[in-house]
Amino acid sequence: MKQDLVITFIGRDRPGIVQDMSQRVTVHGGNWLESQMTRLAGKFAGVARISVSGQAFEALVQDLNAIPGLTFIVDAPENVVEDLQATAFSLNIIGPDRPGILAEITAALAKHGVNLVDLTTEVGPAPMTGDLTFFAEVSILVPADTEMQTVHAQLNQIADELAIDIHLEAPDLHGP
Repeated sequence: MKQDLVITFIGRDRPGIVQDMSQRVTVHGGNWLESQMTRLAGKFAGVARISVSGQAFEALVQDLNAIPGLTFIVDAPENVVEDLQATAFSLNIIGPDRPGILAEITAALAKHGVNLVDLTTEVGPAPMTGDLTFFAEVSILVPADTEMQTVHAQLNQIADELAIDIHLEAPDLHGP
């Protein structure tokens, strides 16, 4: 019987890290299902969901831990229950960089039970001025019983206070 594993890793960046990992997964009869990885400050980090038989689980974990220079955390999720009534939204955030932007936005979302599904942030120069600018792309799931108007109003208030733009985009339910 196959079991899903969520593998988190970090190590000094070098060519071949993903090849080392994926080769070990394949050797143990596993299947690489999904992943997100990135290079930050000379480190390479990521998370992957792997499916492997129960018999191969321990051997795969030992084999992954034998990869030099990488640290792994392996978790075998049990009975994950998804909120099928939640609605997906996207947030696009941009504004002058300063400490606390992400803390304020995520506090407002958490207060309303909103779950972050995907988050990408970056600080870089603004296209025209070159000033340091905070950029974020956030995918969220809003529970069915959450008043989206209240969440939107609070995000607008934060945007005004911090002099940033927060664009909330609802999913396109009608398609192209």
